[in-house]
Amino acid sequence: MLPRLTRYLIRRSNHALETGRILPYMFITISVITLLFGVLMRIADPHDFPNVGLAIWWAAETVTTIGYGDVVPTTTFGRVVAAGLMIFGFASLSLLAGIVASVFVHRQESAGQRPEIVAVEKRLAEIERLLREKS
Repeated sequence: MLPRLTRYLIRRSNHALETGRILPYMFITISVITLLFGVLMRIADPHDFPNVGLAIWWAAETVTTIGYGDVVPTTTFGRVVAAGLMIFGFASLSLLAGIVASVFVHRQESAGQRPEIVAVEKRLAEIERLLREKS
């Protein structure tokens, strides 16, 4: 059962990546991870995070790498949780930027060359032809 589910998830992920439709999945994943880490931080460091709202605020500013510093964990376990969320945030934002760039490049390549580049290439070919005729 598990290998079948894994193959299905890999196939769906590859399809989403190829079509550029992975962005909604990434936003949902990042949002869910942020909520989970917020709840986890509330449990891990209840003194510094007296309510779930504050913990989710901290998780959102941490996962986006903004990190205002208005609330920070002080317990060892809280800092371990924070380090994990920082690594996830950095990795997911880097992956997101790469995917967006890849989608733009793929769309531009599939649409063919831009008209202004074609026009410049035609003019360059004409200049080269004229130079050959003169020499």
